Amino acid sequence: MNENCSLLVCSCDKYSTAWYPYFELIKKYWPEHPQKIYLNTETKQYRCEGLDIQTINSDKHCTWSERLYHCLTQIDTKYVVFSLEDFFLLGYVDQKAIDQCMQWMEEDGNIAVCRLCTSDLDKLKKPWKDSNFRIAEADIQYRLDTQAALWNRETLLSFLDKSESPWEFEEKGSKRVANSEKTFLWLYHENDFDLDKMIFPYRINQIYGYGIAWSRWLWNDKKWFRKNGITGVNMRQLGTLSEKSVKRRFRILYNPHPTGTGKLVKPFYRILDRAEKVGQNIRIYGFRNGLRISSLGMKK
Repeated sequence: MNENCSLLVCSCDKYSTAWYPYFELIKKYWPEHPQKIYLNTETKQYRCEGLDIQTINSDKHCTWSERLYHCLTQIDTKYVVFSLEDFFLLGYVDQKAIDQCMQWMEEDGNIAVCRLCTSDLDKLKKPWKDSNFRIAEADIQYRLDTQAALWNRETLLSFLDKSESPWEFEEKGSKRVANSEKTFLWLYHENDFDLDKMIFPYRINQIYGYGIAWSRWLWNDKKWFRKNGITGVNMRQLGTLSEKSVKRRFRILYNPHPTGTGKLVKPFYRILDRAEKVGQNIRIYGFRNGLRISSLGMKK
């Protein structure tokens, strides 16, 4: 089954510093990973000893969905494991479970995706066979999303609108497939925080401190990299958010109804956040391009 599947890592040049730790963790925690690996980014190339990575570049002015579409058309496997570059593995991938998912998809061509992580537990009511998967029906808010998943490549292509950003893909795309006759399978566990029960074990929620959030590293990344012998990662370019700063963001910046001091501070906090992102873009892209990219981001 491995010959029918490839690993697709969607990224961008801005997060190229994440590629080294991401792929080193793939080598350690997914020894039976697909032999074909594709890295989707704008202009940069990447090589990793021990992995056959094909970097697929697109015009830097393409939308996120255009780049994904362009990449998928150049992949020749029937299935792809979709991942973002900051889904840092925190344990071993369950290859047997992925093989089982591919077997289901071979037997039932109506299955669009097997999502390899779980959420929306209260809405996942309908079980799939005698398994840990359930059917994600139309009432799931983000039936299309960018979490780790095994996709039928051609079906994923058919769901794309090339004008969309990743957030639009999740929001507008989920509405677009509301009446789809395809079957969407999601991993289900009552305790969605238990890494040992995950097929592709990584942390979605920022409160755990792993991955990249709001364009910055989170506080546990560096410790995890070092624990796995991964050193020399450039953490300064993006900067790192502390646990306190993440909690503060949820309390003030992303709280739709802040009260008291939070309500007064929110406008200033938003200005500070934007200023930090402008500085970050200037460090990565240079002064002129950094300002241009920042201005485009503020218009969205």
